[in-house]
Amino acid sequence: MKNYIYVIFIFFLSCKEEKIVKSTNNFNLKNSDEIYKKISKIPDNQLTKIEIPEFIDLDTIEGNSKLVSITIKNKGHHNLTSFVVKPPCSCNEVSKYDSLMLPNTSQTFTVNMKFDKIGDFYQGITLYGSFYPYIKKVYVEGYRRR
Repeated sequence: MKNYIYVIFIFFLSCKEEKIVKSTNNFNLKNSDEIYKKISKIPDNQLTKIEIPEFIDLDTIEGNSKLVSITIKNKGHHNLTSFVVKPPCSCNEVSKYDSLMLPNTSQTFTVNMKFDKIGDFYQGITLYGSFYPYIKKVYVEGYRRR
């Protein structure tokens, strides 16, 4: 029995770990994310606080697309700058939005989400800007019928 434990222990030590940058929101960023690299250079003393929904539950939808509205609020004391919305797929269309928001203001933008598979879905819309930790996600979930 001891030999098996040593073999398992050696196996775990020999595994290679892939280096992944993690944010405090528990989703992974690849090192090649150019938007994040640019925005993360904004000094901490220029960052603001935002309020966004973490999840949007669409429940059950029919058809292959759904318009999702997202409201972002700048709750901090600094301007929100370099605001960028990145949908999960280039096939999803994002409405026009302001990349600069003054303190204590809000704006609503829409994303026309496309769904090509039947069944449950769970997709993240990535938001970048001059807020800590520079990147957040809004997850859209639901079920698509035929």
